[in-house]
Amino acid sequence: MCHILISCSQPTDLQNDPDVEEFPAPIFQIADILVGNQGQTLEVHISDYFESNVPIVNSALYSEETQITVDSLGDGYFRLSQTEDLFGEFPIQAIITNSDDVTLDAELKYQIEESSELPGPSDEVLIIMPLGDSMTNDSRSRVKLWNLLSDDGHKLNYVGNQNQRSSIPDPDHEGVGGIKIQGIMDKAVSLMNTHKPNYIALMVGTNDIAWYFDEPAQIIADRWNDLIDRIFDSSEPGTYILAATIPPVTSKDVGKAGMATRDRAIIVQHYNTELRAIIKDRKANGDHIILADMEAALVPGQHLSSDGVHLNEAGYAVMGTVYYNAMNEALKEQE
Repeated sequence: MCHILISCSQPTDLQNDPDVEEFPAPIFQIADILVGNQGQTLEVHISDYFESNVPIVNSALYSEETQITVDSLGDGYFRLSQTEDLFGEFPIQAIITNSDDVTLDAELKYQIEESSELPGPSDEVLIIMPLGDSMTNDSRSRVKLWNLLSDDGHKLNYVGNQNQRSSIPDPDHEGVGGIKIQGIMDKAVSLMNTHKPNYIALMVGTNDIAWYFDEPAQIIADRWNDLIDRIFDSSEPGTYILAATIPPVTSKDVGKAGMATRDRAIIVQHYNTELRAIIKDRKANGDHIILADMEAALVPGQHLSSDGVHLNEAGYAVMGTVYYNAMNEALKEQE
């Protein structure tokens, strides 16, 4: 689980301004708190805590506490583990280097909470795993969904390895900044076996497209379809997937040179068209899957942040509402 305090400010990109002298790009620390549970491991990605206008090429986390072990999993992922009896707050050291050869030494705080009992599977508790990338990591859509369902009288339990305190009482989720479809596929079995959610609010694919892509939309969607298979195969019978299309993005050529389509906005449209067809076919074949059509509900000029990919305050409210409508559709099917 991971609790992060994220600044709303974004570093300014000066690379295209001919009147501004170029300097090595700095590294910004955007969060500093990790929250884990006593006796459990915690997986984190470096992009949840640091960002730079140029790629981060090297990262290291380590602890001087002998009872805490930090293992690098590659590609910016780290796993923290500790002895069964350890709890409290401990420093974790970070060394981050970007492609401009700028290095930042920083400190994170690892808060290990004493183990406590969470509500288990029950007909009266909706056990929901918010699963996806940085837009799922952002608490605002989860807060919106929680409040809407709570207002209807439902008892809720969010689950996942990540942890982020907000205005709702449950901090758990599984939104990891920078993650792609394959990244979720790699840990899907473990997530389902550990947390046994009744409902999975899944939105992933943006990072496969928005910053760089070298595959057509159909290939990316086929990988998403394989992820759905893996989730269902490792879940309890009757588990529902609230399967979201990804939000629209602003137009920008980020595809591999020589591709027929290089504009990320067009590839997102093609990808979402493929997802809708997959969801329709799966539903016709009896899968417990509900379309949560984010693309149809979000308007780029109204709901995107300044980077043209992430959502703004209004956009995250829409995201939570779309999941709420999909959740109600799933509940009606179960009546």
